[in-house]
Amino acid sequence: MTVLAHELAAVPSETATVTSAGQETAITSAAAAVAGDVEAALALADHQPAGEAAVRLRERLREHVRTLAVPAERYADVLPESREKDIAAGTVRFARKVARDCGSDPAIALRLLAKSVAHLARYTDLLRST
Repeated sequence: MTVLAHELAAVPSETATVTSAGQETAITSAAAAVAGDVEAALALADHQPAGEAAVRLRERLREHVRTLAVPAERYADVLPESREKDIAAGTVRFARKVARDCGSDPAIALRLLAKSVAHLARYTDLLRST
């Protein structure tokens, strides 16, 4: 798949929002935008990881991490003490670390951010289904 800069510019920069109402957590997300950003980042990492479009995409992925980390952390918190809980909590910590600093290689940064967003989105979906 080839992704052109003008195609990335057309992707909406919506981010997920999290609101709490009592016991219930309502998560309104632009799941398609998040999935599109992940897919675009992985494609750009292989073909053109530098440039203005890649910079904007990395920033959107960082914002996705910041937004999705909250419900993903809640998901980890509700799990019983187990290896699964440790992995979920570690994934959230790692994603936040990657969002702060993922090194100077743009291809690696895109891959790490994309995979982190994908994992956090999955935990967010699991929280919704519990």
